[in-house]
Amino acid sequence: MESIQNNQLSLVEATCLALISQGSTHGYDIAKRFHPNGDIGEVFTQTNPVVYRALKSLEAAQLVKSTDALGVRKQLKFALSMTGEGDRMLKSWLNAPATHIRDLRTEFLVKLHLRELAGMKQQKFIAMQRDALDTVLARLLANSSRSAVAIWRREQARAVARFLDELAGEESPPVNNADREDNLQLSARNQLRAKVISVKHGGVLSTVKLELDPGQTMTATITREATNALALAPGTEVLGLCKATDVLVARSLS
Repeated sequence: MESIQNNQLSLVEATCLALISQGSTHGYDIAKRFHPNGDIGEVFTQTNPVVYRALKSLEAAQLVKSTDALGVRKQLKFALSMTGEGDRMLKSWLNAPATHIRDLRTEFLVKLHLRELAGMKQQKFIAMQRDALDTVLARLLANSSRSAVAIWRREQARAVARFLDELAGEESPPVNNADREDNLQLSARNQLRAKVISVKHGGVLSTVKLELDPGQTMTATITREATNALALAPGTEVLGLCKATDVLVARSLS
C-alpha cells in the first residue's frame, strides 16, 4: 500500500489493475491468471494470497472499488471495477518502459502481453524501451574487462539488444548466413574488421555505427531488412566493406 501512496505500483498490483480494466472482476478469476498455466503466470507467477493482498491494496488506495454481486450459485461475491484515478495510473504504467535490464524478463513482457490484450500499438513502445536502455547497454558493452562478471554482463547486453531489435523488426525470421554451405569470396579490397556499437532504426533504413579501434568509428546506412537479416546488435563482430575508386593516404610529418 505504501508503494501506491508514493504513486508507484508494484508489478503484481499494476497487473491486477490491468486485468480488472479488461473485464476480470472477481479475485479468484484474477488470481488464476497468475498460476503457472495462466497467461500471466507464463511470465510472472504469483500465489493467490499475494494477488489478494495486491487487490486489497488497490482498493485501499481507491484505485479500484468493490460492489456486492451474486455468483453463479447465488453466493455473495464482490465485483471489482476501476476508478478514474486507477485508470490514470494504469495508462501511465503501461506506457512506461522498464528502466533495468533485469526487468525485461518480467515487467516488459507482462506489459507487452497486457498491451496486446488491450489492443494497444506496440512498435512505438518497443522503440521507447530500446531507447531507454541504450545508455546502460553501451556502458556494459564498453567494459572490456575479462572478469567473469563483466563477460556475463556483456553477453546479457548483447542478448537484450538483439531481442529488442528483432522484436521491433519484421515478423520473418532472420537469415542465418552461417548455415550456408558455400563460402562467399568478395572482390572488395577495403575490408575492415569492426564491432557494432549502436543500431538506430528508421522506417526503411537503419544506421549502424561501427567501431574499428577504440576512438575510431564509421557509420553505415543499410536497409532495415538487411539489419534484421544480419541480426545486427551492439557487440556483433562484422566486416565493413568500403567501395571506393580512390583510397587516399595521409601522414602526419610533425
